[in-house]
Amino acid sequence: MPPIDNPELALVLAGVPDSLAQSGGDLYAVIINVAVNAWMAGHIHGEDGCTGCDGSRGDAGHDWEARMRMISELQPNITKWFDREVWTAAVNDAGYTVTRR
Repeated sequence: MPPIDNPELALVLAGVPDSLAQSGGDLYAVIINVAVNAWMAGHIHGEDGCTGCDGSRGDAGHDWEARMRMISELQPNITKWFDREVWTAAVNDAGYTVTRR
């Protein structure tokens, strides 16, 4: 599990409203997108200790901390996506809402 304020996790959360809009509200497609992105992010995080991954990322290496800094620099307010109200407003702005039937 990444740290709660992980920038890459925030990036995955931020992609949900766009994914909903692009898929026409296909929740299955959105969940697959989130799962694949989380899976890949977890592997990248784990590469620091993965001897089988040595050299697989070329010159960039396995500097997970550098990746987190880069995400934070490119999107300084990325952690806003951990705020449920911000996320829900973005989902609503995309034209969707989650309701229980």
